[in-house]
Amino acid sequence: MRDRAEGTAPAGVGSSDGVAENRTSTVVPLAVFSSATGVVAVGVGALVGLLVPGGAARGVVWLLVTVLLAVAAGLWWGLTPVTERLRVLNRALETVQPRSAPHR
Repeated sequence: MRDRAEGTAPAGVGSSDGVAENRTSTVVPLAVFSSATGVVAVGVGALVGLLVPGGAARGVVWLLVTVLLAVAAGLWWGLTPVTERLRVLNRALETVQPRSAPHR
């Protein structure tokens, strides 16, 4: 417990072995993907919920659509090989990022 509070590594685990760096590099894409798909899932759920008349039914539809989209995104992340995931995510980033001016 003291090790976590002070930020020191347990005996036998050094910062030079690259484990902490590797763990961080694998967690960041998952966190970004989860956050983005969560926002999209909630937004789509809200939009679909607006199409349903009635207050209680609207909330249930919102919840169901949000959960279904989140589960689908989680399954895609877990079942898709890493190389294919990176290829798809890189394609998505290329379409979103502005193109730089050609160098002279």
